[in-house]
Amino acid sequence: MGLEFDFKGKNIIVTGGTKGIGKAIAKQFLINGGNVTITGTKDINEYELKQDWGYENIEYQKVDFLKKDTLKRFLMWISKQEKIDILVNNAGINKVSSNVNSSDSDFDDLLNVNLKAPYLLSKEVSRIMKKNGSGKIANISSIWSSITRPGRSIYSSTKFGIVGLTKTLAVELASYGILVNAIAPGFTMTELTKKTNTVKELEKLRKTIPIKKLADPIEIAQLVLFLTSDLNTYLTGQNIIIDGGYTVV
Repeated sequence: MGLEFDFKGKNIIVTGGTKGIGKAIAKQFLINGGNVTITGTKDINEYELKQDWGYENIEYQKVDFLKKDTLKRFLMWISKQEKIDILVNNAGINKVSSNVNSSDSDFDDLLNVNLKAPYLLSKEVSRIMKKNGSGKIANISSIWSSITRPGRSIYSSTKFGIVGLTKTLAVELASYGILVNAIAPGFTMTELTKKTNTVKELEKLRKTIPIKKLADPIEIAQLVLFLTSDLNTYLTGQNIIIDGGYTVV
């Protein structure tokens, strides 16, 4: 029997919650009774979203973190909320390119989505959490926040950066009852992973992981749920790698 989570009455934001790891996280919060607001970059009818997901306690905010106007509008929406219990900064983008072949616009885009947006959202949300005397912030980093490989100079910079942000927020907000952690997933079997890799490539990748499989998004989600649940009362300021042992080898 697994851990039992209870998020009834909790107001939760999950950025990038329409697919992949973000969707798995959002669904697990919903299953366990949370009121969840997800963000995405596309136009989505909220009524249809509720029907498709099978939950009434889900809301949608269209936010493109590359566009200042939509980000500003979302920050304004956050500022008007009386209670936000959990923020999951999951939205992220990547572009694999050697440092010498990367562009300033690549750097700006990845920095804005992967690091600046979590910085701004955490700032706005923590104001509300401080007033209420409690809260949890979970930042989705990556194994590339701990190790790296060619082509990831910008991506790794943003992910190392979000770990620095996590640790600093943790010490700044601890006295207000707010815990802040980062979760660093390894290779995960998302829709994008399946789409961008052949069966042969996935098999080759699987063999490099000591546990001999890619993570299921729900495995990442369960860790996020623990860290943001009432079961976690002391763990803060950490970047927890969940990668099947890949970075240990």
